[in-house]
Amino acid sequence: MKHLPAILSTDHSHPNATERAYIAIKRRIIELELSPGAHVTKTDLSRLADAGTMPVREALTRLQRDGLVHALPRSGYRILPVTLKGTRDLCAFRQLLETEAAGLAAEHGCPEASLARMEELLGATYELGDTGSVDGFLRANLEFDAIIANNCGNDMLAQSITRVFDELERVLRITLKSLPFSATAAQQRRAILEAIRARDPAAARTAMDSRTRTSQQHIIDALMSSASITEASIQIS
Repeated sequence: MKHLPAILSTDHSHPNATERAYIAIKRRIIELELSPGAHVTKTDLSRLADAGTMPVREALTRLQRDGLVHALPRSGYRILPVTLKGTRDLCAFRQLLETEAAGLAAEHGCPEASLARMEELLGATYELGDTGSVDGFLRANLEFDAIIANNCGNDMLAQSITRVFDELERVLRITLKSLPFSATAAQQRRAILEAIRARDPAAARTAMDSRTRTSQQHIIDALMSSASITEASIQIS
């Protein structure tokens, strides 16, 4: 696939030291090795990323723009927590992008190999507390959606969707700690696949809209009870 979310990328051999430091630190934030709300220093991150001070400093500038870290006066950095407002905005943006991509993929048609791979991915499940199965499910889920994005016929849309996945992954890793596997969600993904296979854009958009709306509600419900949300100013409504 041309456009891949970071979780599916296997190329981490970037020649640029700043890029390597950025990827290493970002993955540790997304994978929750660096917990939301945690305090870190440049020294901590240099050791963690096996990188020099300058590449880490430049990487941190990018991570601040990404909304993942916040500089603290003379005392290092804070890994920004996940907030309900930010999550709602992210899920709503995902819904808009993925709904359109599903319709376009159905309109253009997906190769048989892509449809067959999506069929395989529908079999992924996970057990609460089993880190390996959760990670496998997350990879399968995002690959399923990445196949749709890469077959929508619009490179800018596909690229935007895979970038959203990189932000969404951290939220999903938090919520899947307490959210049991949903057979309903699996059925919704099945409906998307069948609509794309039938070359029915309207049905594909409807199925993806339903799936992403349900996903957002599950995510918000899980975050409402998560200790990872520490901001006293969060608005529930």
